[in-house]
Amino acid sequence: MEILSTGEKIKRARIYKGATLKDICEDEISVSKMSCIENGKVVPERRVVEYIAKKLNLDVDYLMKNTDEQIKDNIELLKNSKFNDEVEEKLQYNLEYSLECKYYNLAFEIVHILFDGYLKVGKFENIQIINAKYYDLCQKSDPYNSRLIYYKDMAKYLYMNKEYLQAATYYNSVKKYLAENEMQDYEMLSTVIYNESACYMMIEDYDKAYEVISTVIDILDSVKDDTKNAEIYHLLAILSLKMEKDNFEEYEEKSYKYFKADNKGKANAMLNYAIPMFENGYKDKATKYIKEGLNIYPKHDKKELVGCMLRCIEVLVENGILDEAQLISNEALNLAIDCDDINHIEKSYYFKSAILQKLGHYDKADMYMNLSTDALFKYANNQERYERYMEMGNMYYKMGDISEAIKNFTLAISLQKKI
Repeated sequence: MEILSTGEKIKRARIYKGATLKDICEDEISVSKMSCIENGKVVPERRVVEYIAKKLNLDVDYLMKNTDEQIKDNIELLKNSKFNDEVEEKLQYNLEYSLECKYYNLAFEIVHILFDGYLKVGKFENIQIINAKYYDLCQKSDPYNSRLIYYKDMAKYLYMNKEYLQAATYYNSVKKYLAENEMQDYEMLSTVIYNESACYMMIEDYDKAYEVISTVIDILDSVKDDTKNAEIYHLLAILSLKMEKDNFEEYEEKSYKYFKADNKGKANAMLNYAIPMFENGYKDKATKYIKEGLNIYPKHDKKELVGCMLRCIEVLVENGILDEAQLISNEALNLAIDCDDINHIEKSYYFKSAILQKLGHYDKADMYMNLSTDALFKYANNQERYERYMEMGNMYYKMGDISEAIKNFTLAISLQKKI
């Protein structure tokens, strides 16, 4: 991964072989010129490199490869590697060299890979550190691609950081840039419009979300990605329900059409449709959608199936459909234990307790809540522990067990100081 100029490669090989400048120059090259080549003051002609390569028994192409070409090769290797501390260190090394040589396009590409890597592993503090450098390189590098990449990266970061309005602004900047430069990239445009609309949906500005997503309909015939089309019609259908428009069924049908054989996507969509149905008071219809969605969800991946079941249980419990929630929770718990997934086991116990509390069966609810807490505390941070102690305190208070309630509230208060 080390980056060396032609002169540095020659010097390193010469010293390794114990040769002097005079030894390798003979009558072919002056010693002073060879010294300048080794110190990077003179770029050698190919014939000189061929002579030195033969003299030192080195590959000509290896010697001729410039530092920018080496960095390009390194980038290709690193961007396809799983992001970890070692990859990050190598990227930083290549970045420093690129900046030193003023290879701004390469430096921009490296920062983009770092930025994307930090997003994947959740190192938001590192993103804040490189943000100013990223913006500066965006200005110094080739504007044709760098602006789009920078805007999209910033939008993604802000969305993940729950700064939805700012994220929408960056997605809108991508749209403007595409329009101003007459770039007819319908795949990118449809994705950006979808993401911008999703930002407004997250802040519950449904009118704006619907206004934005509606602009994509005219170009969908030019979008070849069926999954993207399905997601767009899926979002249109959800917004139609949220705003109680009369075109839900049209968009719902189109979303299923593009999901095709993707039953996982279709099932998740049905759950997402059920949520606004509950909000609008259509409990029976919403419950039916959840049951049908769960029925078609693929059964081969038990871990993913349990995740879907837990989402269904949560929605049903929130809306008071306890009998159906209890039926699903029994199966979910057995599957979670089968999968030996601590997160799913914890959630399964938790929802069992939540259902039993709502049904007034506090003794059993207490047992399942304690089982859930034992599982949770195997991986929970202080914030999660604090929230659980508060919840248990409230549960015991409702049960009339004041001693246990005070005990849990006291533990919560002591943890609050550490958050």
